[in-house]
Amino acid sequence: MKSISTRLLSQYVSPIDRASLVVTDDGLQAHDRTFAFLPGVEDLIPDFRDTMRLERGGKTSLQMYDFKGARDIYRNFLSWLFRTFNVDEHEFRSDLIRRLRLHPSARVLITGCGIGDDVIAVRDSVGPDASIFASDLAPEMVLATHESLIEMRGKTLSAVSLSVCDACHLPFEDGFFDAAFHFGGINLFDDIGLAIAEMARVTRDGGRVVFGDEGVAPWLATTEYGRMAIANNHLWSAKAPIDLLPHSAIDPSLGWVLGNCFYVIEFQKDSRGPFMDPDVRHVGRRGGSMRTRYFGQLEGVSPDLKQQILDDAASKNLSVTDWLEKAIEEALRH
Repeated sequence: MKSISTRLLSQYVSPIDRASLVVTDDGLQAHDRTFAFLPGVEDLIPDFRDTMRLERGGKTSLQMYDFKGARDIYRNFLSWLFRTFNVDEHEFRSDLIRRLRLHPSARVLITGCGIGDDVIAVRDSVGPDASIFASDLAPEMVLATHESLIEMRGKTLSAVSLSVCDACHLPFEDGFFDAAFHFGGINLFDDIGLAIAEMARVTRDGGRVVFGDEGVAPWLATTEYGRMAIANNHLWSAKAPIDLLPHSAIDPSLGWVLGNCFYVIEFQKDSRGPFMDPDVRHVGRRGGSMRTRYFGQLEGVSPDLKQQILDDAASKNLSVTDWLEKAIEEALRH
């Protein structure tokens, strides 16, 4: 009995051009290449990486997490982390997953799945009709997640598919997921902004994106508390990348957890972006609207002529914008 879903394999697309893929014995076949399945595993786990494209962050991630014994080292770190901040790990993960606002049949993406704790937390939060796609850049981490799912087999019925992939190049169609989640690795991604944009791209309008990683809160960074935390692990000096959110991020929030040493960013996806009506006219001397003030700027005039325009507009009880528009329209008619 397989521990992960094979029917979900047909939902992947090429991370290169998003072309459809065909399931073969060797892997997922695109028109010009095959994304092979991990060897030595009964379940079919595709590997979408192009390791030749990895830069410093990706290579560092593999050095840290892709070797025999990495899962034990990572588990030891997690145990230390939650003891250090006196936080119950199960409750912590459950709180993060609640921020996704999942419905029972949700389709969920988890990037940087690590040893599988977040996958299990999501499985505990959804129903049997849900679909979970979990990935990591390091095959060793994906295999660790696979083993965790084997141990959980029979305890839940929601479908899970695992893959090895670069979170900066996700193998999914636009708007495929109801929610996307990541915690604990994005600081080492080769392109953090692109990784956030990819999570937003593959999430449907109205869906949720939640992600976080190390980053001592800025008001603590220069205190002894913050300096001690950063001296323990230099990655904890990272800044929350709130400035890298895409235009499609609406109602965003930024907070800190685990002793204010890890940031969490969450937002709702709307491909239209936040609402704004740029054509509402201003009342007052200057007049115009956001749109006219941005797109309607013309070349400058002499200070004396500018003052004459201001005075004449005021005498006629017109905004400067209305005066200019009338003057230009009259000039163009002659």
